[in-house]
Amino acid sequence: MPTIEMILLLLFIGATSGSLAALISIAPTLIAIPALYFFLPIFGYSLNEFILPAVATCIAAFIPTHLFAWINAMKQGDVDSDNLIRFSPGIALGGVIGAQLLSIISFDVFRICFSMLVVITIIGMTFRSSLTKIKTIPMTKSAALPIGLIIGTSSVISGHCGNVLAYVLEKVNTTNKKLSAGTISGFAVFASIAALMGFIFPAKAFKSIELSGFAGAIHIPSMLILGMTHFIFYLLCRGRGNDLDKKVLSIGFIVFLACSLIRLWVG
Repeated sequence: MPTIEMILLLLFIGATSGSLAALISIAPTLIAIPALYFFLPIFGYSLNEFILPAVATCIAAFIPTHLFAWINAMKQGDVDSDNLIRFSPGIALGGVIGAQLLSIISFDVFRICFSMLVVITIIGMTFRSSLTKIKTIPMTKSAALPIGLIIGTSSVISGHCGNVLAYVLEKVNTTNKKLSAGTISGFAVFASIAALMGFIFPAKAFKSIELSGFAGAIHIPSMLILGMTHFIFYLLCRGRGNDLDKKVLSIGFIVFLACSLIRLWVG
């Protein structure tokens, strides 16, 4: 079991990521991974050595929230079923491949991939109003599988469930902007569940002497604590906050990401 201090850290990460995910629709792993990088050394661990279980546990923990958001969007008819059906097979397959690759790549490779994802997120949040003017690009059916593979694989290698790259895909491909959020949640569900399977049976087995309770690379006790807290705070903050609150939170999140990048490369 995690120590009391580790449990408190997981509760804090879950509460923060759940609240911000509900208020400004951010990817929770973009909070969880930097927070673990900052605080794990206090407990005698380094993200350099524990990147596989850290990412695997975080992605698995956030699945219930993605699933909840997707189901609600489907009930309201706010899901682009055509795009979901076209790209989900490739994204799911990419999720499995990404989980396998993450178990064998070096921390430097992960750091590069994660940094690129953060940069895309910062650009997307900073120029969100300008991105609404992007013209859609029609994609052939034959392009759906390779594009999905790229999104799924790149996302998981970057320590992410696919929201960010799926957002980019929806910006250039969807014809109905109202359906984007629900469709992105669907992509995240398929990528996360597929990655979960890959993390349970990683290409390179993960072993830890100090901790028990692993299923493959996923630390079950930490996943339950993090996932439960994240989901509860997501529900508490869902539909709350005015435009000013969300703008301030978005600016704060961008600053946090920028500081995380600096710490990741300078620390």
